[in-house]
Amino acid sequence: MDTARSELAVIVPVYNGASTLGHCLAALFASTIRDFEVVVVDDGSSDRSAAIAERFPVRLVRLKHNCGPATARNAGVAVSNAALLFFLDADIVVPPEFLAGVVAAMRGLPEYSALFGSYTKETVPHDACSRYKNLVHHWTHQTGSAEAATFCGGFGLIRREVFHKIGGFDPECCFLEDIDLGYRLHRAGHRIFLAKHLQATHAKAYTLRSLMRSEVLARALPWTRLMLQYRIFRNDLNTRVPNVIGVLTACALPLSVAIDPRLRLAAGLALLFLWLNRELLRLSSREYGLAFAIRSACLCWLTCLASVVGGCLGVGAWLRDICHSGAGKLLALARDA
Repeated sequence: MDTARSELAVIVPVYNGASTLGHCLAALFASTIRDFEVVVVDDGSSDRSAAIAERFPVRLVRLKHNCGPATARNAGVAVSNAALLFFLDADIVVPPEFLAGVVAAMRGLPEYSALFGSYTKETVPHDACSRYKNLVHHWTHQTGSAEAATFCGGFGLIRREVFHKIGGFDPECCFLEDIDLGYRLHRAGHRIFLAKHLQATHAKAYTLRSLMRSEVLARALPWTRLMLQYRIFRNDLNTRVPNVIGVLTACALPLSVAIDPRLRLAAGLALLFLWLNRELLRLSSREYGLAFAIRSACLCWLTCLASVVGGCLGVGAWLRDICHSGAGKLLALARDA
């Protein structure tokens, strides 16, 4: 590959991703196009991630310490040359035509600054938690608005000049640094396209514990904080009105038992919860059967409860930010007085 003249740079950050990185890169180099450069950024891994990357014709950047995906992605951009920057997570497997589709979509959308794709319905791990979470991702993307206000760093493309103009990824963001980037793009007037027809396979495995932890600390908490920080509230993706009502319903379910021991209120709320999530549950049943759909309903209820916890923590983090900012301004005024 002639990296000096490549139109596309693929940036792959990896931290202890030896179990999936090989599959990710093998699929990438099976693409129908060949004119692209690949930069793998080893974010202080302690496993064989760097050794696996060296098997492929990539430029390998090694960070001495684990700095987080934002810093890793920025480091990859710094050593790349292309006008189009495509960010790909190490646990994503793209089909052969994916990169060609991404480039063609961006060429055909000159008024857009960035775009991202969707997860497929299928996922590599076959356990219930991984399949459920992947179906949620797929369904969320497929029912979302094509005119997005967020960005997906798992498989997202952005024009290089726009990336630099917006300041790149924020290294201070430990989670959802791609959502933060998308919000900044949106507020600056840049348009982001959700290309639902471009679908890649997720290879990430979840346990019940890791799923709940992710929902609280890696999604609900930082996403709530970012929405309050940027004052962006949209009826789209994970923040659609039915989702919000579903979260409130899930939270009210256990409380209703104390209010009405005869469980009539609980039964009504349960039916409402199932109705609000009917499309996702119908998809679960169609893909993996009725038993899996029942499991999905239970997992959906648990993740909604986790979202409530994370949302409350996110509000607290936002209030703390305001207090720290206010205290900093007072100190600056005191120094200037």
